[in-house]
Amino acid sequence: MLQLYLTLAESGEERGKLEEIYREYKSIMLGCAFSILRDEGLAEDAVHNAFLRILKNLGKIGDVKSPQTRGFVIVVTENVAKSMYTKRSRTAAAPLEEDIPDSGSVETAAEQRLTAELIAKKIAELPERYSRPMILRYLNDMSDSEISSLLSISPANVRKRLERGRKKLSTLLGGQIDG
Repeated sequence: MLQLYLTLAESGEERGKLEEIYREYKSIMLGCAFSILRDEGLAEDAVHNAFLRILKNLGKIGDVKSPQTRGFVIVVTENVAKSMYTKRSRTAAAPLEEDIPDSGSVETAAEQRLTAELIAKKIAELPERYSRPMILRYLNDMSDSEISSLLSISPANVRKRLERGRKKLSTLLGGQIDG
């Protein structure tokens, strides 16, 4: 895939920058997309589409290894994956499983999946100042200091936004979870 992206770059400098972004962030992008889509093939498609968007905005990227570039790459990937998830959920039919587990585990798995989907949907409804730290923490497993440098806010502010985001999420869910 890298070769395809490099052929789309206009100059040698762009090719070098794009190759560096690819090598530095591809695994993070795959993890981010997979955490939203829960499907390896779809996650790879999302990363491909994200690289095409990044290529269009390559001139806006300075230092490839900066927190701003990392944040930009993650946000682009999240947006692409969320769009794919939304389109897929509108048209998806439940696939038939070849190995059907007993009804108790099917019910439990279905309940857990619905709960996770509901929480993800409600997090997306939160204001961005709360949803971004929550996505970075809970879906991308980033620390307070990583989120802090990515969002250019203090670690204390990260913790406060996470706390407020959990409270707002609890309200959106009708108090069904503890804040």
